[in-house]
Amino acid sequence: MQSGQFQFKLDKTNLIKAGTIPVIAAAIGGALWLLGPLGGIVGILFWVVAAFAGYWYVNLVLKEPVKPTIVDVAINGAILGAVVGLVYGIVSMIAISIAFRGLLGLGAVYGIGDVLGDLLRGAIGGAIAAAGWYAYKTGMIKTN
Repeated sequence: MQSGQFQFKLDKTNLIKAGTIPVIAAAIGGALWLLGPLGGIVGILFWVVAAFAGYWYVNLVLKEPVKPTIVDVAINGAILGAVVGLVYGIVSMIAISIAFRGLLGLGAVYGIGDVLGDLLRGAIGGAIAAAGWYAYKTGMIKTN
């Protein structure tokens, strides 16, 4: 590593393995908007799904013989969380446009800005959960 240059390891293998369940959960969570306003209340669980993505990724990383740095884990957790957020946002936008089609129409209730917001929130949730769980499981955080 050269001085002043930041590098991290993109963990494609574990991200793909860890991504399946959280992405499916995000799609289901976004589809809950078909229930109308009740889906919005249930949509709060999106944060749980984003945090679960980071947690799930770390559980795979801990099985590897070589442990990454916490920064690598946080960045990869953010990537997975962002994917989860993007899936949730796109499915939510479609579901909201169907559920509220007579009210305001496509994009008027939930638009591209909201999808990008979900992407950002997912990245934050995934990064925090991944870094926190990794720090706890590797002993960086003492609970006693």
